[in-house]
Amino acid sequence: MKIDDVVAMLDEGKLISLLRSLIKIPSYIGEEDDKADFVQHHLERMGLEIVEMVLPTADSHRRRNVLGIERGSQPGKNVMLCAHLDTHWPSANHFSAHDALVQDGKIYGIGTGDSLTPMAALLSAIDTVKRAGVAIKGDLIFAATVDELGHKQGGQMIGESGMKIDICLEGDVGSPMEVFICHTGKVEVEIRTKGSSGFIIGAFSERAGHQTVNAVVSMNKIINSLLKMKEQDPYFQVTHPLLNGTGAGLHIGPIIGGSVGFGLPTRPPGRGPGEHGVTIPLPTWCKLRVGGRYWPGQTAEGFVDAVTAWVEKAKAEDDTIEAEIDCYLDNGITAWETSEDTEAVQLISEAVTHIHGEKPKMAGMIASLELPFYDRAGIDCVSYGGNTRVGSPDEHTTVKELVDLTKVYIAFIMKACS
Repeated sequence: MKIDDVVAMLDEGKLISLLRSLIKIPSYIGEEDDKADFVQHHLERMGLEIVEMVLPTADSHRRRNVLGIERGSQPGKNVMLCAHLDTHWPSANHFSAHDALVQDGKIYGIGTGDSLTPMAALLSAIDTVKRAGVAIKGDLIFAATVDELGHKQGGQMIGESGMKIDICLEGDVGSPMEVFICHTGKVEVEIRTKGSSGFIIGAFSERAGHQTVNAVVSMNKIINSLLKMKEQDPYFQVTHPLLNGTGAGLHIGPIIGGSVGFGLPTRPPGRGPGEHGVTIPLPTWCKLRVGGRYWPGQTAEGFVDAVTAWVEKAKAEDDTIEAEIDCYLDNGITAWETSEDTEAVQLISEAVTHIHGEKPKMAGMIASLELPFYDRAGIDCVSYGGNTRVGSPDEHTTVKELVDLTKVYIAFIMKACS
């Protein structure tokens, strides 16, 4: 059966309905259970063999990867199509986070600029190929993973499972005319500073001659040192032909500081017992999370070493600073890069060319996917997605983007599996 004949069988109304159903089920990282249930039931209705992979850290069996397998009727390579279940939280001004509004050719909602658009497209592509009666060579596997936005435990489980997978196409952020063959690694650290005072009010303590150290002020000096690090340290001056700017990428993340009781910053201001959150107590602690997105050829250890060195520079300039550093997120989420000559890249490039009429360009992203875990398992990997509006206040995909993405995925399946 020809690719165009199968593409013509795509049910666009059913595709849009599927994406809207996915949007309506919140699945913020750590809370993917209900969406996993929905996807599992959908795969069962499609007639796929179900495999569940429960995270070892899960409190119950519900936080899990859900895989659906269409067994091949003939020998061939095993192909996995994957997208993640977890999404970010909505921003304060997010438009139509879970209403799945369709308006002016756009479908709005959390995840439409990330993995949910590829997830709906991949599921619909598999369904279309099955309804067309195409004889599959090798196993065709769909994987809905959890924890992709965090430690990527779902992807790690698949990579370390021993499953026989030859080719992987990951659906995530992307662009219709770009095939992603490179992405950065991911590492994050927490910096903690301590404060001290001879009197609860800092200004009084200073004037009384006590040594007074404000933990928040100490952290501010460390932040200034880290910003110098970004401009001056060789680790952050590396270039790559597929990545914009110089690397690694530095992310100054959440910061919080205070003392205890009514100096705790998470307690809201206001009248009433237990409601006071005021500035009188001198901050005795402060925490800052800092992230790095490091280039191919770099390591997480290199990032931690650089941060440590520049924190030490700040301490050398002010000996009252007391700070410690803890690397809480690494987990082998390394930078990933593949060749444009690999079979996976060639297959998706041919599929894009078939649908869009022109060859895509090779690209990289300053973000991290699950592909390093699959790559280390010997799987030939590539990433191709729909758009890059993840986290924007009006996060959406257009209907055309969704339909075209599904057509490309159909063409990929036909080229890889039939």
